[in-house]
Amino acid sequence: MEKLEKVELVREKAGVTFEEARNALEACDYDVLDAIVWLERAGKVDMPKTARYATTAGQAGPVSPEMEQAQTEYREQSRKTKFGETWDKFRHQARSIIRSGFDMTFIAERHGDRVVALPLILVIIGLLAWGASLWLLIIGLFFGFRYRIEGASPVTFDVNDAMDKAAGMAESIKRDFTKDNETNE
Repeated sequence: MEKLEKVELVREKAGVTFEEARNALEACDYDVLDAIVWLERAGKVDMPKTARYATTAGQAGPVSPEMEQAQTEYREQSRKTKFGETWDKFRHQARSIIRSGFDMTFIAERHGDRVVALPLILVIIGLLAWGASLWLLIIGLFFGFRYRIEGASPVTFDVNDAMDKAAGMAESIKRDFTKDNETNE
């Protein structure tokens, strides 16, 4: 900030003449705050035009209408910003999940033949919307269906391993059940 700008700022804030503002700045090595304090101590500051601050406890003074409006606008802007940021993050995450749900494919095979291939997102929606679809998938395991997910995500390998283990368990249960029925006959 130039010297002239500092003089103008002190003159405006303290309500003094240019000469008084320049003298105060010169006396305070062109530090604006020190110059205003210097003018206050000299009794040259027009107090009604300046803001008053206190560090002691007490009742707050009256707040100007401009300050009230500025505070209200700040609160509204802060609230909108937080909500807007949260909303944008949510939309971004939802888009990413839906996009990856369409990129990955749920495949149902029986005896090595592909029976169904659907975008994974449709299978997830079906599981959430219709509770019986989970039971149909489980029953399908007992009828020789094998499920896997193909897609770009490295997590699908772990999911496919888990689905293979579930299919193996279903096969084991089916063998045990049919073995017990054969011995009872």
